[in-house]
Amino acid sequence: MTRGSNGALLCYNQKFYENPGYKFTIADTVGSGDSFLATLIDRLLNKKNPQKAIDNACAVGALVAQNHGANPKISTKQINNLITRSL
Repeated sequence: MTRGSNGALLCYNQKFYENPGYKFTIADTVGSGDSFLATLIDRLLNKKNPQKAIDNACAVGALVAQNHGANPKISTKQINNLITRSL
């Protein structure tokens, strides 16, 4: 369940995982929800740790919303930097 600027909650295999969200300036929210969901599904289908999956999904959604347009180029380094900065 997404919570907008307050992150997201994931129930996976009867356990809850949470991400509080990342602080950033919104430029355009078009595509951020789709990017969040695509990242979450990809990570879970590829057997990644559910906490890391929800953290990555929230980071990608935030990075998309920081840019104009639904398909900005986002690197793995940007995702990791956002997650690390928020720890």
